[in-house]
Amino acid sequence: MASELAANTLHAQAVAGAGGGGDRLASVVADVEGEPIVSAGPATQAPRAHRSHRHRPSRVPRYPQPPQPPRVPQAELWLYLRGLGTGRELVCKVFDCCRGWRDGVPPSASGPSVSGTPAEAVSGRGLQIVHELSGGRWGHHPTRARLDSCGLRGKAVWFAVPAPLAHARLADVTGLRSYTRSADVTATRAADRLSARQAAWELETMLDGRGFGRGLVRDDQPARDMSILSVRRGLTVWCQAGVVSLTTPWGSSQRWNYADLVEAAEQTVRRYEELDLEQDLVCAR
Repeated sequence: MASELAANTLHAQAVAGAGGGGDRLASVVADVEGEPIVSAGPATQAPRAHRSHRHRPSRVPRYPQPPQPPRVPQAELWLYLRGLGTGRELVCKVFDCCRGWRDGVPPSASGPSVSGTPAEAVSGRGLQIVHELSGGRWGHHPTRARLDSCGLRGKAVWFAVPAPLAHARLADVTGLRSYTRSADVTATRAADRLSARQAAWELETMLDGRGFGRGLVRDDQPARDMSILSVRRGLTVWCQAGVVSLTTPWGSSQRWNYADLVEAAEQTVRRYEELDLEQDLVCAR
């Protein structure tokens, strides 16, 4: 499944590098997590600066500037665990720096494509494989790069597979039960030792590495063991009593244990990017 997503991403990079696709965005239906994903129209370009036609004095030499090499589109592969115990799963995400889709239409793994491509064709088969093997636990959303501290924007296509406690019959032979239980206990104990201030600091550090440093505002209230991290207007992260809560302008809220700070940070980035794309869609209309 990771190979299929990586192949799709490398193909998208090749198309974007050739000057096609990647900037046409469209409204996207909700993914398997039930949250709406809103995309926008063509990316706006900055207006060109007005060039002056006055002649420079001949005594001032003008040297031609060497051409700047084009920036290679960035792709990243992310793997992390989320959840604990029987609900734990392994998440695989493949990131590319194109915020939209080649034809302005999000990918689909069910039946023929919108353009009439038959289901047995090569195009789109990768997502059908991911859909079947993951049991429908896959999706896509806007996000930012993790390895680029400048906050490179793009999208991620993901799938998740169960990574629960080992089966009892196998655990007695392999010893996996003691390992998985110890992993859960270790993660839970480590999270329990975190104060709200420490949890908020870790989240702030992760978001700062995604290019959010200047816009973050944190308010610590040690007496109440509570910290509030404001990401943007309407998008706020609350840390208190071992729980992280993310509230959005849409009125929705998500909650995680302190052991899931990576997932909390990833979903915070996602919501931020969705808000930006929603604004771009309104402006495009």
